[in-house]
Amino acid sequence: MDDLVSVIIPAYNHEKYVKECIESVLNQTYTNLEILVEDDCSTDKTQEVIKGIKDERLKKIYSKKNKGTVNTINELIKMCKGKYIATLGSDDVWYPTKIEEQMKVFKENPNLGAVFTLVDFIDENGKKFEGNDPILYVFKKDNVSQGKRFRMFYKGGNHLCHSSAIVTRKVVKDIGLYNKAFRQLHDYEYWIRVLHKYDFYVLDKKLVKYRRANKDNNSISATSKENDIRMFNELFYINSKMIENMKSEIFIDGFQDLFRNKESKSKDELLCEKYFLLLNMSYGCTNRNYAYSLLIDNDNNGHLFDVLEKKFNYTLNDFYKDTGVSSDLYPETIVYEKFKISLEEKNAIINNLNLELSTITNSKSWKITKPIRAIRKMRK
Repeated sequence: MDDLVSVIIPAYNHEKYVKECIESVLNQTYTNLEILVEDDCSTDKTQEVIKGIKDERLKKIYSKKNKGTVNTINELIKMCKGKYIATLGSDDVWYPTKIEEQMKVFKENPNLGAVFTLVDFIDENGKKFEGNDPILYVFKKDNVSQGKRFRMFYKGGNHLCHSSAIVTRKVVKDIGLYNKAFRQLHDYEYWIRVLHKYDFYVLDKKLVKYRRANKDNNSISATSKENDIRMFNELFYINSKMIENMKSEIFIDGFQDLFRNKESKSKDELLCEKYFLLLNMSYGCTNRNYAYSLLIDNDNNGHLFDVLEKKFNYTLNDFYKDTGVSSDLYPETIVYEKFKISLEEKNAIINNLNLELSTITNSKSWKITKPIRAIRKMRK
């Protein structure tokens, strides 16, 4: 029982996928498992599908009230008996050797807090994403120091797949449960809390089929305007707290090359460096308020402003100028509407450009190069 792995599956309105999901766990080559699946008051036939699966390792829970994904995960964690805990989205799928290969890593590195894997991205029909789709590069294999991983988080957000993770019970006892305030990025916020105290390892194998679905799939990973807006709001808050709470030696390890003063070492100097990092934090939009809050909340009778002027040549007037700069707070206009056009819209633009190109070609106009470049860009 020391090596028991508890697998938790929160399920909601995934009648099309949940059977394949559960069976992928039952078919693992590593067999010392308990599997807890909870249907969170689905309005489709998810519950019926779960009831039809028979296996003594499978514990089925049927919620009487819809609680949401994070509350369901936390409830299932409390029920777990295993030394190791893995979470699987009810529309995702594991390859047969996933747990076995991760447990080998834990055996060789018993002090690790979590082990992750790489993933294959699939759509609603189980077809793999291929080619140059940007989604293929979200989750990465990089085994680096704590500071360097924080740097990766700061640069690009979450790069660890929740459905690939196995964490130890020791981590859960030490760190606690997921924060239910975060709907989109609850796992990301959790990894950051864990990383402050424990190292990670990412197995360089694709052992999960991670479903990237449209907005009709009842998935928090689904692409929708609301989910995207919420994701940006959560991301700025989470990353600002990540920077603020980072220990000095870890912060220096991960970010020293970005320091304005490469010799910064004191508590006050490092606070100033964190201020500048947050001031310049951008993910297609910006929110400078977290930088201002960090500086103001940690200032002692203007002492930090003295440090900023002496060590960084950054005056109070510079601060006033920065507080007069607008943040790009609304990703729905900056990111979503500018860069996430629908397939129909894209095709319509291409058709219009093709028509324009045909007209210009017939007239042998010297302006032909402009629409050709535009069409090539749209086709990428």
